[in-house]
Amino acid sequence: MNYPEPQDQSSRWWLWPLLPFAAFIGAGIGAFLLTLFQWFGLKMQGGFSEDGWYFLYILPIISSAAFGWLFAYITLYLAPKGKVIAASVLVAILGAFSVFGLLFMWLSPQREVAEAVQATISSVATVSAAIATIVTQKNEFE
Repeated sequence: MNYPEPQDQSSRWWLWPLLPFAAFIGAGIGAFLLTLFQWFGLKMQGGFSEDGWYFLYILPIISSAAFGWLFAYITLYLAPKGKVIAASVLVAILGAFSVFGLLFMWLSPQREVAEAVQATISSVATVSAAIATIVTQKNEFE
């Protein structure tokens, strides 16, 4: 009797082209949902206005950190092999895009300095959370 062979890592080659899109879309949806739940919880609790310091400064940083964590975790989870290397490469690309975007943010005369500082802090939170995820989860995914 012939039993089917278990699906090995080489037969999952089709995951490689989808990996960056899955990580980016999944992390975006996850960060959005986390922010939405926090917003809803704060509105139900009362005492917080949408033009207050928490909504303007803290919540975007939390959302950015959640995006970085999910981006790295999804990459670690979905990569067919070389999970830590794949996550490191995608996080490096994410960091490069962040630096590229920050250059435009800082050099644009239409942007205020406070907006550029907020974007810089959010980018640092995103990349730091992604790196921390790879470092803490690397033994689980090797």
